[in-house]
Amino acid sequence: METTLSTPGAWTYFIGSYAYYLPFVLTSVWAPIALFDLSGKKDLSSSKVYLWALAILIIPIFGGGAYLLFGESGFDKKFRVTAVLGGFAVLLVVWILSILSQV
Repeated sequence: METTLSTPGAWTYFIGSYAYYLPFVLTSVWAPIALFDLSGKKDLSSSKVYLWALAILIIPIFGGGAYLLFGESGFDKKFRVTAVLGGFAVLLVVWILSILSQV
């Protein structure tokens, strides 16, 4: 049976659901980790803490990822880079597979 855009197959639904839900999963992981780390910071000024918290809450996927990469996080650098860049890499691969599954 031929799979086209009018009759998508199981693979298209599978990859499409990952492409749809993965940004929410990344947001629900990065934002709490960043906020937890930010709440324990005693050496940052209160204005920096409020700005980072605002960035994390307003644009959670980019704010949480940006704080983990560029903020003064207490987590190990290897963990932060792996979590953020690995998440973006998986998201990119899923998006590319989603596009290819519709061709």
